[in-house]
Amino acid sequence: MSIHEILLFFPVALLMAAPFGPSNFLVFTNGLRHGSLPAGTAGFARISAFAILIAVTAIGLGAALSEAAWLLLVIKWFGIGYLAYLGWRIWRSPPPDLAAARTLGRSSRVVSVWSLARMEFTTALANPKAILYFTAAFPQFIGQTENFTERFLTMGAVFLVSEYLVLWGYAFAGGGLGRAGWLDWAQGWINRVTGASFIGFAGWMALRE
Repeated sequence: MSIHEILLFFPVALLMAAPFGPSNFLVFTNGLRHGSLPAGTAGFARISAFAILIAVTAIGLGAALSEAAWLLLVIKWFGIGYLAYLGWRIWRSPPPDLAAARTLGRSSRVVSVWSLARMEFTTALANPKAILYFTAAFPQFIGQTENFTERFLTMGAVFLVSEYLVLWGYAFAGGGLGRAGWLDWAQGWINRVTGASFIGFAGWMALRE
């Protein structure tokens, strides 16, 4: 792809990355509970998961999944089950002490990045819509060309950059609200709202065809 084509696709990629789905909701709540830096840093695991999905799609598995209904169902229900489990686990966990979280030192926050990263990676990888999303969206900007795989991977790289910028935006938004203490009054409800939202995302995915 030329620089001109990349610049044209970049705002589209930002719009593709912006919706407030499970992954962006996760980084927002991680920022709220743990701070912007741990949440944004852990978000690189999501980028790694999406990079895998883009590479798999580029070599044709996306088209294969569209034909293999049973395999798509396996991936779909794995994703639904994981999101529901994650929501249940968050619902039952103790409410975060946002006031105490604002006083945590850097060393104690670094330790939590690994667990946040695992959640980011599995949430992104377990989303069965992602690989079909890439399959459906990217070719619309490629057309008929002998360099399909090369152009697809270039667009994938642009999307990953856009995704990382967007997730940092959500991390800063969550971290800013947490630092300001505006949500301290609601800290007892944060896990319940977060957990219910993940269970709701799982239900939404289950009802969609």
